[in-house]
Amino acid sequence: MHTRAVEALGLHHRPAAGLLGMLVTVALGLNLLFLTHSFLGVPEHEGFRFEKERGIPAVVGFVYTAWAAGLAAYLAVAHRQAVLAGWSALFAVLLADDFLMLHERMAKVVAAAVDIPHPYGQPVGEIVWLAFTGSALLAAIAVGYRFAAPEWRAASRVLLVLLALLVLCGVGLDAVHGFTTNQGPWHVVMSSLEDGGEVLLLGVVVTFLYALAFCGHRSTPETLTPGGRTRSRRVPARRAPSRHVRHLTR
Repeated sequence: MHTRAVEALGLHHRPAAGLLGMLVTVALGLNLLFLTHSFLGVPEHEGFRFEKERGIPAVVGFVYTAWAAGLAAYLAVAHRQAVLAGWSALFAVLLADDFLMLHERMAKVVAAAVDIPHPYGQPVGEIVWLAFTGSALLAAIAVGYRFAAPEWRAASRVLLVLLALLVLCGVGLDAVHGFTTNQGPWHVVMSSLEDGGEVLLLGVVVTFLYALAFCGHRSTPETLTPGGRTRSRRVPARRAPSRHVRHLTR
C-alpha cells in the first residue's frame, strides 16, 4: 500500500494494521461466499446473499457501522470535539437507515409524490432521500470542522474521502444497479461491487477510528491538503555525541 495512505490511515501502527487485516479478510470472505453461492450453489444457505435483508453480510455491515459510530462518539467525548460528534451521528444515521430500510421506504414516498415513472422511481427516490439526509449531516459536520483543532480537521478530511467512496458504492453503484435487470451474472457482479465494497470500506473506517482512539495516531494538518505531505508524528532519533564531546566527558 502507498506510504501516504498507510500513514494517513494510521496503518504504521501494528494493532491498526492487524485489525484492518482481520476486517478486510471478513469482508472478502463474505464476498467470495456470495459469489460461490450465486454461481456454484455452494454454500446452499441463502443467508450469504448480499441483497438478503438481515442476511449475514448485512449483519456484519451493521456491526461495522455501529463500531464506527461508537468509536467516533468515544473520540468526541474524550477530546471534546464537536466535529467527531457529527461523524458519530452520521454513522448512527447510516446504521438506522440500513437497519430500518429507510431509504427504500422513503424512495417509494418520493417517487409517488413526484410521479417518477418505473423503473426510475426507486433509484431516483433513494438518491433524493440520501442527498437530503446527507446534506443535513454534512452541514453539522462542517460547523464542527470550523471550530475543530488542526489534527481533528485532518482526521475529518480522511473520513470525508472514505465517506465519498462509501457513497460511490452505496448510492452510485446502487443507482446503476437499479436501472438494470435484477437477474443474471450482471446482477451478481453489481451486488458484489456495491454491497461487498461497502462492507470493505466500513472496515477501513473502523480501522482508522481505532487508530485514532487507541493507537495515538494523529494525522498532521497537511494531510490530504493540496500539495500537502502526510506525515506521522515520530520522536526524532537521538544523535550520537561528537568525538570532541566524547573526549571532554572522559
